[in-house]
This record gives sequence, structure tokens and C-alpha cells, in this order.
Amino acid sequence: MLSIQRILLPRDFSDNARYPQAYACALAEHFDAELHLLHVYQEVIPIVPEPVSAAALPPNYLTEMRAWAEQALETWLDPDWAAAHRVTRCLKQGVPFVEILEYAQNQTIDLLVIGTHGRTGLAHVLLGSVAEKIVRKAPCPVLTVRPTSHQFVSP
Repeated sequence: MLSIQRILLPRDFSDNARYPQAYACALAEHFDAELHLLHVYQEVIPIVPEPVSAAALPPNYLTEMRAWAEQALETWLDPDWAAAHRVTRCLKQGVPFVEILEYAQNQTIDLLVIGTHGRTGLAHVLLGSVAEKIVRKAPCPVLTVRPTSHQFVSP
């Protein structure tokens, strides 16, 4: 028998994020599972042509980024839906795919639902794909949702 008790939905707050959210919420309802929302923010290191002339970020950059992300996590789900279901929200700083995999392992997640962004060409080669790394290394099944493919659940 299929038992899904904890679903992890990593959030990047992009426009395409509503597609995996629709699946995660529908599955959480169907299985009466706890939905874990996770956002990982990463310190940005400015890349400049000459290392000696590195650009400085504003002094409160990380504090402001964290405050924005906390607010976004609290308001991302429909309040009526969130009030009627078990939702856990978590914010972490670090490398997104590493933090997502660690969270899934530590929280004994049963299913991870993540969107794909379809990076191609040089950007994919240089940066890789968070979803691709998660699919390869996740400690649980992963449902990947493409925004341009056939949808079974409406966002």
C-alpha cells in the first residue's frame, strides 16, 4: 500500500513554481500528508572582470533577503488551504540542491515535488540543474513537473 506522510516542496518563488505547488498540494490532500515548504537562499558572490575590483554587496543584503524569503514562505500558499492542512515552512542558507537533499533526509520525506526550468546549452553545462541533481541523489521518490507539458492538476 502506498503511504505518503511527508511531501517536500522546495520553493524558488519563480513564476513556474505554481505548477509543482499544485501537484504537491493535491497530493498532500489526497494522502492527508504534511506539506513541507523549503526555500534555500544563497549568498551571491559578484563576478567582476578583475578580482582586485570585487563589487561589495549592501551590508544588510543577507538580512533583507532572509526577511523577504520568510514573508514569501508565509504567504505563498492560499491561507484557507494552509489553515486546513498540515504545513511546515523552513528557510535555509546554502547551496540549494545540497540543502534540499539534507532536509529530505533529516525530515524523512516520502516524496519530493520539484519543478524543472529546462535550462539548455551553455547555462546548463556550467550551472547544472538543481532538479537534475536532486533526482540523481534524493533519498526518496521525486516528482518533477515541467510547466510546458501536459498538466493533470491545475495551478
